[in-house]
Amino acid sequence: MSGSSRVFSIPPGAPFLPTLAEALLAGGLVPGFRFDGDPLALADVTIYVPTRRAARALRGVFVDSLAARGGGGSAILPV
Repeated sequence: MSGSSRVFSIPPGAPFLPTLAEALLAGGLVPGFRFDGDPLALADVTIYVPTRRAARALRGVFVDSLAARGGGGSAILPV
């Protein structure tokens, strides 16, 4: 296997989906990616979750996180 592998951990007491969304938006997960307010930036990201229910919950978390950052506009969320 070539290249370096990156393993991330979320503390057991932390809420998983909000922590994941904040880390992605802050630029801590994908090298070279940081959400800077561009409504199309998140469309380049693919996130795998185990169920459709988790996908719906993650969409809600992204909406809340973007609203908390002052992003009153729109954004195309990750697939």
